Amino acid sequence: MSYNNDNQNKIRRRKVNSSNLDSQSLKSISNNEKKEINNIKQNKNQSNCRNNRKRAKTKKKLLNRVKQILVVMLIVLVVISVVGSVFIFAALTNSSKVTKELLEENYISSDVVSKDEIPKYLKDAIVSIEDERFYKHNGVDEISLARSLVNNIFKDTTQGGSTIEMQISKNLLTNDDKTIKRKIKDIYNATSMDKNMSKEDILEVYLNNIYLGKSSYGIEKGARVYFGENVSDLNLAQCAMLAGITNNPARYSEHREAKIRQETILYKMHELGYINDKEYQDALAEEVPFKSEIE
Repeated sequence: MSYNNDNQNKIRRRKVNSSNLDSQSLKSISNNEKKEINNIKQNKNQSNCRNNRKRAKTKKKLLNRVKQILVVMLIVLVVISVVGSVFIFAALTNSSKVTKELLEENYISSDVVSKDEIPKYLKDAIVSIEDERFYKHNGVDEISLARSLVNNIFKDTTQGGSTIEMQISKNLLTNDDKTIKRKIKDIYNATSMDKNMSKEDILEVYLNNIYLGKSSYGIEKGARVYFGENVSDLNLAQCAMLAGITNNPARYSEHREAKIRQETILYKMHELGYINDKEYQDALAEEVPFKSEIE
């Protein structure tokens, strides 16, 4: 064998040995990387398990706390319901069924007119300004009560939520005491009234007993005092004027203030569809002097 052949064989052996070493090194590095990756995965899995356990414990604690709060709230609601039921039962003890006959026994006014003698304009004016959902509710207007409650809590001004039936109860059957007991009685009387009487009969009772200032109770007496006429002869402008006085007789018995109030009532009647455009404009333009201003 020649010298050149030996050198070539040595070079090939070196290359083979070098290639084997590189391959072994790569395998070794690859195995180490795999171990490190596996270790990272194991650590990550362990960390996730710990986090999951912590979250589960936190969630369990939160659920237990919510359950405790709900139980306490339920107990409080039960106690309030029981106490409220006892209070309502006590407030309504000896309460009677409200009928037209019962109300007539307690009339304030002696100048009484029948529902057929009361102008439709006057009925519509009163409903528009005092209780616009009168024909829809059953004696108690939950919407007005809720609005009144919110207004009285969050504002300085007070706002009533009484329906016409509740006002009749206060005027003829209970009193002006600002107590929960009286309010409960008025609510009961109002719903009882609505069950046993027609809406027309309820309006008749209300209009015959409202206070209109100048020592006049009821619309018949009011029509004579302010206009020198029977209530059945009043026109739209006069009806709106008379209806407005009942809100605050001390203020609206004065003609200038009564005229401003009348315009508000006519607007409401027009808005709710009780009068048309022509009726609205004609009534606004009409002069409506009080009897005292003419004499």
